[in-house]
Amino acid sequence: MTGAEALAALRTQSDRLGVADGRLTIGGQDAAALLREYGSPLFVAVEDSITANYRRLRDAFGAAWPEAVTVMFAVKTNNTLAIRALLSREGAGGDCFGAGELHACLATGTDPARMVLNGSNKGAEEIAIAIRDGIRINIDSEDEIGLIESLAPPGRRVRVNLRLKPLPPEIDRFSAAFFKRGGGMLDAVKRTKWGFSRAAAARLVPRLRASPHLELEGYSCHVGRFSADPDSFAVVAAELGRDVVRLHAETGFWPSTLDIGGGWPRQREPESRAPDLNPHPIETYADRACAALLAELIPSAQPVPALWLEPGRYLVGNGVVLLATVGAIRKDLDHVWIHADASTDLLMRAETSAAWYHILPAGRMDAPFTQTADIVGSTCVPSILGAGREMPELAPGDAIAVLDAGMYAEVLAAPFNAVGRPASVMVSPGGVHLTRRRETIADIFARDRVPAHLEAPHDG
Repeated sequence: MTGAEALAALRTQSDRLGVADGRLTIGGQDAAALLREYGSPLFVAVEDSITANYRRLRDAFGAAWPEAVTVMFAVKTNNTLAIRALLSREGAGGDCFGAGELHACLATGTDPARMVLNGSNKGAEEIAIAIRDGIRINIDSEDEIGLIESLAPPGRRVRVNLRLKPLPPEIDRFSAAFFKRGGGMLDAVKRTKWGFSRAAAARLVPRLRASPHLELEGYSCHVGRFSADPDSFAVVAAELGRDVVRLHAETGFWPSTLDIGGGWPRQREPESRAPDLNPHPIETYADRACAALLAELIPSAQPVPALWLEPGRYLVGNGVVLLATVGAIRKDLDHVWIHADASTDLLMRAETSAAWYHILPAGRMDAPFTQTADIVGSTCVPSILGAGREMPELAPGDAIAVLDAGMYAEVLAAPFNAVGRPASVMVSPGGVHLTRRRETIADIFARDRVPAHLEAPHDG
């Protein structure tokens, strides 16, 4: 097999990856040439891939839901302002945690009416911003109710949802391994810090409706990806629908909006911890989840709420490639280590979640695979980017490419060993644009202050 053949087996509908003259191309740009121009390592975003992902997800849920659908990008997955601006231009709203993510959305033209503030420990700063700009707040802690009321201007009603924690017993059909805890999935969901049980919500809904400062508009729910099985999303959606109907019977409140969160799986899923492609398209997830939710809501004879979504990984996961350069190659004890100048501090999910990333020999895509090697970073920890990978014979200076670096890579990247974080570029139909400059050593230490009595002596 060659890298070109491996790519052909891995390529998905929205990928803009190809091979020309034996080298990987990204959005039509030569990967090795990008490294020469912008330095190594380098994050490379592809505008067309991200827009294609957004439009496909939007259309999938739009076809499966009879009322309005709002797609709110989970900016926590990738807060590069160029990507946020691209999705704002497409009409995507924003799922935000904290003042920083609110800033990223507002600074790049996201419509505040299509934004939501999440978090189970919100502070006054982000709540005040949300109130100021008319951003809906998903209430996730009883304490924040009073805080919102205290910050609301006189005569102003703040739009809020209440976050629910659906607990379907049948969720134990699925493994809880993704949560890295003992016990079953039901116990894992119970132990997450987000959301109110139905009993707790039934107590809070009357309080929210009676408040002169709050306008309760709906419910939110996010369990996220714990399985690639479409039925896992249907099980959660059905229980959410049952909770909505039961709460209506108990409180008289019927939501105008339901926010069903994110975690929607992709075809190539590093988070699955395996190289296999996910056989289920996004249309299947949309159809199953929406059908399960509607099946519980429609018999109530109440209006079908508008639908909100909070996708992140699906929109940007395959939209960014991490390019790196081969350095030392070590062969000993019948083992091969290929060092790269990118380490797992740039792909933190490889360390924290055992994410499995496909790695291609970007500069030698036509060379046959002749060896099995560990692709490792240069930091002082094992930093295994990929263990036991089939590779051609590589040489120092060759380019490699790590696919699917769009989610939880740049936002979690750390300057470990005082190595600056990479630059980022975006490949657009009109060319290549620098979207984030490379971090320098001066940047890394710019916030540090040494007390006068510890300063090093200076000659003279």
